[in-house]
Amino acid sequence: MTVDITENEFSRIFDLDKVTKKSSKINIETNSEERLKLAKRFSIPNVVSLKADCSIEKLDQNKSGNFRLSVSMHAQLVRQCVVTLNDINESIEENFSIVFIINSQNNEISADEKVVEFAVDDDDIELIDDYKIDLGEYVAEYLSLSMSSYPRQAEVSGKEHGFKILEENEVASEPEKRNPFNVLESLKH
Repeated sequence: MTVDITENEFSRIFDLDKVTKKSSKINIETNSEERLKLAKRFSIPNVVSLKADCSIEKLDQNKSGNFRLSVSMHAQLVRQCVVTLNDINESIEENFSIVFIINSQNNEISADEKVVEFAVDDDDIELIDDYKIDLGEYVAEYLSLSMSSYPRQAEVSGKEHGFKILEENEVASEPEKRNPFNVLESLKH
C-alpha cells in the first residue's frame, strides 16, 4: 500500500526504517473522533473501541519479503440487527499478518507479474514503493473484513416478522433446476 494524500479515518504512519534488529512493537488505539469517522465509513451506529498490538520484524534474505507486520486487533462495535434493526454489540478479536516487499526499482508491474498464487493461510503480501506504511489503515481494512456480514440478535428467530432464518446447513447448495418444458409432458397424445 502506498501512502497517499487522502486522509484516512485512523491513520498511524510508521517508517519501516525504524524497525530494530529483532522487531518493533507498536500499540495503537483510536480516539473518539477517529471512532466516529470509522463508524461513518462502515455505516454502523458506533465503534466503541479499537485497539491493535502490532509487531514489525525484518525478514531474513532467505524468506520472501522485506518486513512482516503481525497484528492482534481488538474491537467493540455497535451494529444493527438485520431482522429487527435493534442495536447489538459485536466483539471482534482478530489476528492477521502482512508481508511487505519493497519495490526497489519503482518499476511498473506487468499484469502477468501481478498474478500471485497463494493458500488461504498464507500471509497477505503488499508491494510498497517506500518505507512508510499506514498501520491504522491496515487495521481499519481488516476490521471491515472481520465484521459480521449479517449481525443478528441471538434470540431473534425471524418468525416475529414473518421470516424463517435458515442456518447454513439448511440451505441447499444448488437449487433444483426445473425444466420449463415439463409442462408439455401433459400435452402428449
